[in-house]
Amino acid sequence: MSSIYRRVIRIGEKSIGITLPKRWLDTLSVGIGDVVEISLVGKVIVIKPITQAGGETNEVSISLGGSIDETTRVIIASYIEGYDNVEVLGQKDTVRKAFSSVEHKLPGSLMLEGDGSILIKVATSETNVDLNEIINSMANILNSMFNKFIDYLESNKADLLKEVLELDDQMDKLYFLALRTIKKLSFRDPKKAIDDTIVVKNLEHAADALDRLSNAFMRTQVTQCRHEIGEKLRDVWSYIMKAVYSYLDNNINNALKVLLDREHMLNNMLELANMGCIGLTGLLTATIHEGQLIVALAADIAEASFSRHVRSIAKPTRIPASEELGGEE
Repeated sequence: MSSIYRRVIRIGEKSIGITLPKRWLDTLSVGIGDVVEISLVGKVIVIKPITQAGGETNEVSISLGGSIDETTRVIIASYIEGYDNVEVLGQKDTVRKAFSSVEHKLPGSLMLEGDGSILIKVATSETNVDLNEIINSMANILNSMFNKFIDYLESNKADLLKEVLELDDQMDKLYFLALRTIKKLSFRDPKKAIDDTIVVKNLEHAADALDRLSNAFMRTQVTQCRHEIGEKLRDVWSYIMKAVYSYLDNNINNALKVLLDREHMLNNMLELANMGCIGLTGLLTATIHEGQLIVALAADIAEASFSRHVRSIAKPTRIPASEELGGEE
């Protein structure tokens, strides 16, 4: 490893700095405007590129010739992957329609048209994103979705179901931003990144379950068993929120309660099958299925809470050299 010497210089009125060799920055694919992480390790200053972690370029070109659906999925995957500039080569009309269908779900994304291609540019800086704030916001959206769905069961106001669907669109937007942030910054703490991914994915899946239920209830006029269905879903609502906040607040006691209550919650949802609700077999089956799915998602979140807790209390042990070599006979 080569070393160089630099003199500390003044930059402006209040800042000081040093210059770095361009060849070093070229090796790391770091240029003007990119963000680096600077940390003090002992008496050593460490500079890490984070917009191009691992030397991976953030400017890519992708050739597409498929359908709008395929193009849409590629655009979403490119966003989550952390690319900042994606040159899309293909039918412009297809790319336009695909981007327009998901633009509102991809924070900071822009579409710029060139002569022979379309450039999808992301202006969001993940370094300014607080992942805990995103997870907390996702939890609040899920809380509102449950609240409006239960209100619908009590009031029979169909507009409340439409509001649930609108909230799910907001959840998708935060979900994609969260995954992009985790992907680009996971090198800081890979194990925490896995737990965060589990939590944001399960929150989004729970919101999708309520989205599906809302659509099912919009298609069927329910005149009976509304109170019974509401009571069961209230229990599920409380259960998953306890799991989410056990993660956000690092409350291991609540996480344990969630895991211990899982079997009871699954059986609790099954009781809807014996309510004697005539003509609602299909709807009750859907409600039981989605309710039990949310219970399973909540338990996964509680498991993630335990994983993080174990890492916080685990202390490495020093193994004697003789034991490392198998010990003496």
